[in-house]
Amino acid sequence: MSSEYTFEDYRHLLDELDRRYALSREGEVFDFDQDIKPFLDKNKKLAYNIENFNTDHRLTEKVKNTMFEELMELLMSCHISRFSLKLYHEKYKYINMWINHAHKEGLI
Repeated sequence: MSSEYTFEDYRHLLDELDRRYALSREGEVFDFDQDIKPFLDKNKKLAYNIENFNTDHRLTEKVKNTMFEELMELLMSCHISRFSLKLYHEKYKYINMWINHAHKEGLI
């Protein structure tokens, strides 16, 4: 199975998550219908596409499932200023690490 999205698509999404989380921490209030829902609708496809990544001895089905869950949580939580900075960074780093691994190993 191959991925219909590229490494660059995931990099762009991670950059956008960071941008939105920084804005929310600075006091930006996102409107659900105008900002959050369209963002979720567009980007949850990238989260679901993780299922299409090839696997290796490190990037297992369990890791892919965790990546999916973490990314889905960040898609929503990046809009919430009170979401823990530490937790945000832990989840972000986990996804980032595995996206980089998948790219390096040709699994995307």
